[in-house]
Amino acid sequence: MTDNRQNGADETWLEYLHAMQSLSAEMKAGLAALAGNDLQRFETSVAAQERLCETARGLFHLLRRDSPLGVQPALTSQPLAAAGRELRQQSRIYSAVLPRAARVGGALLSLYQESPRGYSRDGRGLPAANTWSCEV
Repeated sequence: MTDNRQNGADETWLEYLHAMQSLSAEMKAGLAALAGNDLQRFETSVAAQERLCETARGLFHLLRRDSPLGVQPALTSQPLAAAGRELRQQSRIYSAVLPRAARVGGALLSLYQESPRGYSRDGRGLPAANTWSCEV
């Protein structure tokens, strides 16, 4: 019975480790999507991050509730600690980048909404009535 319980706990610890590593990788993918101005890929990444957070949270609570005292995972604490450090680092980067990205996105949106009509995407077309204070 104890071996089955230990094996079940070990599998849960491995699932938890995998969820942490996957979340870290997904955060990197989200940052890459932001850097590439790929809103759809960023939204997909955020949705995946939310799912992975819920999975990791559920596994952690399951481990805390069901693991008997003194039962340690068979895997060493090094991979768990490394995954935790990586996740904390990604979280710090993410929390610094997201507010800046929101400000830049807001500025770009404002520029696009207030720009005169008639300009082409390549910037060569001019509107019929130019309202700029100086012409180049």
